[in-house]
Amino acid sequence: MAQSQVFQAIESTVYLYGGHFQQNFPNWHYPQEQHQLFEMVVVLQGTETVFMGTRRCVLSAGEAMIITPETAHESFNFCGNRLRFFCFHFSVGDLALKTQIIQNLGNTVLAADTPLAQAAQRLIQRFSALQAAQQQPDWTLNMEIAFLQFMAVVSQAPRVVAPVAQLPEQQVILAQKMATLLFQKGPRPQSFQAVCAALNFSTTYGHTVFKRVYGITPSTYTKERRFSRAKVLLEIGEKSMAEIAVDLAFSSQASFSKQFKLWSGMTPSDFRQTQRRHQSQANYLNQ
Repeated sequence: MAQSQVFQAIESTVYLYGGHFQQNFPNWHYPQEQHQLFEMVVVLQGTETVFMGTRRCVLSAGEAMIITPETAHESFNFCGNRLRFFCFHFSVGDLALKTQIIQNLGNTVLAADTPLAQAAQRLIQRFSALQAAQQQPDWTLNMEIAFLQFMAVVSQAPRVVAPVAQLPEQQVILAQKMATLLFQKGPRPQSFQAVCAALNFSTTYGHTVFKRVYGITPSTYTKERRFSRAKVLLEIGEKSMAEIAVDLAFSSQASFSKQFKLWSGMTPSDFRQTQRRHQSQANYLNQ
């Protein structure tokens, strides 16, 4: 009897890690990291700025990016609104597919109207739908099926060539040093003039470089980072107002309360109560 072989052997390895929705205040910052897995980021609301060495990529709502293994990257929310995104890490055993992702799709903004970004949105919706069924015996299999369907779109996606802001490496390093010093912990925050003096260049040059790299002025960066940190500490709710005032280098609790009201239009106590009400009502997976 004649044999018509369809396949001899298929071996597949899929690894998914750390899938989560995340919401962040304006001027959120995640420090530089790199790892051995691919990282998929899909922005749902707001704008995320990702630095990879001297390259700067800006993702708006609906856009996505696959960050390749061992790529050092640092993320910011420079827009004036909340940032909300979905992120997960993955690896696949198929070497040809890995190579294709790295060469054709990696570290590039995938526009919202592209088939790949739309497939990423569908994947998130599928993951969300399956999230409530984690106790089901076929949950892992269904998650893998959803991911493999996404990989099928990835495998057929054409090469993406998108313009990326390329900045002089020396200026990027300098701006990163300034940002670190501006928000370094201490009894009193350093002034921009003091930071420039410590790095041995003029404030005019420092201001120009900082704005060119980050797109905002040093004073705006400092103010928004401080405001963002205050909101995070208030939302967590573990520290008293007096402790938060000390953490943020205010001279007193009254000084902190006055400044926070100028920033947000409400007192720290009112903000904390508002956040507690929101948390009691929120369903972050289905907003």
